[in-house]
Amino acid sequence: MQLRVRSLATKVILLSVGISAILAAGLTFLGYRKAARGLRSRTETALAADSSLTANLIDSWMRERMGSLRALGRLGAIRRALETAASPAPEDLEATDRALTDGAALAPDIESIGLVNLAGKVIRTNDGKDEGRDLSQREYVRDALGGNTFITGVSVREANGKPAMFFAAPILGSNGTVIGAAYIRAATDAVRSSVEAAKNRLGPGAHGILLDNAGLVVETTIDPKFRMRPIAPAAAQPRVPQARKSWDSGASPAPLDFVAPGWLGGMSAAVTTNFLVDGVQQLAVAQPLHNAKWVYVASLPMSEVERSAREFLRTAIAGALLGLAVAIGLALFFARGLTRSLKRLTEVSERVISDGDLSQRIEALTDDEVGRLGRTFARMVEALREALTTLKASAGSLADAALKLRSSMDEQSQFIASQATALQQTQVTAQEIKQTSALAAEKAQAVLQVAERADEIGGAGERAVARSLGGLSEIGKQAREVGDHIQKLSERARQIGGITMTVKDLADQSNMLALNAAIEAVRSGEHGRSFAVVAREIRSLADQSIKATNDVGGILQELTSSIGTAVSLTEASTKRMEAGIVEVTSSGDNLRALSGITRENVAAVRQIAAAVNQQNAGISQIFAAVTDQMALMDRVRDGLQRTQQASEELREVAARVGQTLERYRL
Repeated sequence: MQLRVRSLATKVILLSVGISAILAAGLTFLGYRKAARGLRSRTETALAADSSLTANLIDSWMRERMGSLRALGRLGAIRRALETAASPAPEDLEATDRALTDGAALAPDIESIGLVNLAGKVIRTNDGKDEGRDLSQREYVRDALGGNTFITGVSVREANGKPAMFFAAPILGSNGTVIGAAYIRAATDAVRSSVEAAKNRLGPGAHGILLDNAGLVVETTIDPKFRMRPIAPAAAQPRVPQARKSWDSGASPAPLDFVAPGWLGGMSAAVTTNFLVDGVQQLAVAQPLHNAKWVYVASLPMSEVERSAREFLRTAIAGALLGLAVAIGLALFFARGLTRSLKRLTEVSERVISDGDLSQRIEALTDDEVGRLGRTFARMVEALREALTTLKASAGSLADAALKLRSSMDEQSQFIASQATALQQTQVTAQEIKQTSALAAEKAQAVLQVAERADEIGGAGERAVARSLGGLSEIGKQAREVGDHIQKLSERARQIGGITMTVKDLADQSNMLALNAAIEAVRSGEHGRSFAVVAREIRSLADQSIKATNDVGGILQELTSSIGTAVSLTEASTKRMEAGIVEVTSSGDNLRALSGITRENVAAVRQIAAAVNQQNAGISQIFAAVTDQMALMDRVRDGLQRTQQASEELREVAARVGQTLERYRL
């Protein structure tokens, strides 16, 4: 379904109401949020302050009880009575009884005060009850006998079922060791009074909960049945590490139906949190105690915290509705004044459109935007009346000008047709010249490729000759070095021949000496026989040396002859190689000259090809220009045709304008 609003007044009213409603809703929501946060912050501050006050009161009460126990432990009569438990002095017992009685009279909440020995047995109380009773299994006794101070014990009195709190402190002997303990059993009335006072200070719906370190409810104003019940499930045994308590029934009572994480001891600062009690959301501040790891929780139902915020919300909604009603009234008043002037403008506009009556007069009675709109509309009607009068006078002149334009366009069309024929003939001639120039360019390019190939071959030959010259020069250098080495070898051979002749001379002398020695040995007879043997060996060696020397001399003569032949051949090869180098050098010079001529030819052919290509490009430009001129002629001819059509249409439009102006009353 689509809602259509035709009235401007209705639109103005709806717009004003919508804007007012959005602003009212936004401001109301922001105010409610701010008020709710402020109220919650103030409530948390009040809860924190009251919980701190209550925790300090309970701490003070505990310090007083522990102070009483420490004072008892410092009395000399009590220490002596414990040290001489078998036969204590009567005056010490009397002083002990008097101290216990006076200690119990210090406060009405102290129900019992007594002493236990190291075995955990009660040896003295203020009222004589429980004397001789074994308390060694009680935790507060065990902690005190172990040298610790116990201030966190809560149990149920077996006599009347009311909760009681236990404080215990060790008593040290003259040698500084534990000789016993003093304990106090106190009612929780003082604690209950502090919690009740806190509830009254915070107002209706406020509650307080005092929890010990194991999560056991010591005191609460929510429900008396919550006392001595854990907030978390405990084990079935009467004494367990979690609760460390005992009840008359011997079994742990059922835990409560709300959970408060972080409240079971170990807190160092206050914590703000929420929890449920019997389905009611509570805003709470948990405050730790200083003397014991206990927690005091002050709480208020969230409904109480949010009640003031809801009252503020109701007041704000009522104010918003009132403002909305005022906005509707003001919008209705201003919309009627606005639409009265617009209605007059609408009536005049309808007569101008339907009847063509431009003789209407509009009077603006206000100075606002609508009044300025009326005066502007009146000036527009007057300007339109003058424009139509001028247009009517110009319609006839426009028709005459259209006829003259049509005649001029006919003459221009004939001239353009003759120019198009001449350009077509020029285009055919330019096409023939372009084909001839393209063929010449192809031939010039082919000649250029052949010349460049010849230039490449000449360059390659020139480089090959250069490499050949380098190789021949290197070979000649190596041949000369070989000749030098052969000369040196011939000289060494001659030196070896001289040495061989020296060795031969030495062998001849040795042979002569051996011969003389043999003669002398013969002369000596039997005594020279061994010397004759040596002489024969020496002659044999000399003969071998002479033979070897002759062989070496023959070899050296052959070597010298071969070396001479090699020297001759090397010199002849060197001369022929030098002649070849001269010829190759001459060929290289000729080849370089030929390569230079080829490069000059390549440059000339390249210039010819460039000139032919440039000529071909110029002819292509001429052909393109002629083609463009032909296209331009075609466009001009088309333009003349459209101009002729436009002049005809202009004449028809002038006629229709004249007919249209006839219906207006100026």
